[in-house]
Amino acid sequence: MNTVVVTGGTGYVGRHAVEELHARGVAVVAVDIVSPQERGFSFSPGIDFRRCDLRIPAETRAALRGADAILHLGADIGSLTYMHEHQADILTNNAAIDAALYPAAKEQGIPWIIYSSSSMVFQHPPQFPYREEDIARIHPPTNVYGFAKLIGEYFCRAYAAEHGLSYTILRYHNIYGPGENSKGATPGDIHVIPALIQKVLNGQYPLELLGNPEATRSFTYIDDAINFTADIVLRALKKDESVRNQDFNIGNDTFITILELALMIWKECGDGRPFRYKEVGTKSDTALRREVDITKIKKLGWRQNISLQEGLASVVSWMRAHQEKSI
Repeated sequence: MNTVVVTGGTGYVGRHAVEELHARGVAVVAVDIVSPQERGFSFSPGIDFRRCDLRIPAETRAALRGADAILHLGADIGSLTYMHEHQADILTNNAAIDAALYPAAKEQGIPWIIYSSSSMVFQHPPQFPYREEDIARIHPPTNVYGFAKLIGEYFCRAYAAEHGLSYTILRYHNIYGPGENSKGATPGDIHVIPALIQKVLNGQYPLELLGNPEATRSFTYIDDAINFTADIVLRALKKDESVRNQDFNIGNDTFITILELALMIWKECGDGRPFRYKEVGTKSDTALRREVDITKIKKLGWRQNISLQEGLASVVSWMRAHQEKSI
């Protein structure tokens, strides 16, 4: 049985990836600095957890032992407020994580890393919708998290060129779904969908929209993203040349403005009053447009199984139940 180490394994995307790979018959080791219990959940029986600070090389070497591949989701990321106020921490910590992980993988002969990048690397794309090959023509992102993720992509390519390490880069676009925490460094500003839903459920009126309401985004339901991620990991374990040293933009080719999203959420869970909003400025340095071409992943079988409308209804239902339980 193949063994996959999932870094960031108790995070939102990580814990879903761990469970999906386990369900598909892979031996999975979840690695994180925070335990499942500290995050309020437990893994299914048979899933191994190793606590590790990935910035520390000795801990990283121990955590990766026995792996046939690494799904590298671990990163220092936070809310819009966090990204603005902790720019040095984000750069330092993410660089330290990669600087410990890639040498450890090389030393232990782990042949393949599936690296979680981000749509934020495309802060300044040369065209819309942007394609994978446009990464060679972008201006580096000024958002520090996007820049840190771009550095991670360079780690992949550098270790492939010098040491023969195989990689696959996955650039996730605005993953959302039930179970995501709506609170960041300040309440309700970590990810836009749970943040807006929480504001509506709390009775905020008019609804406050951070940043430019005309900004466009491509949203990806968690189950769709995880199914495709697991497909990629299994291809990597089989040494599939179609994903070796390749990068993939994971998202949907239906784009929506933040204002349109807010209106959809208001219709789903608002209190019946006419929709009203007000703009609230943010110091965060983010892209105005995120519009992605997904031709490449469609060739590998990508399908959007959950529409945005269905996904929002699912998140609203979960958050209402969660809110009721917390009263």
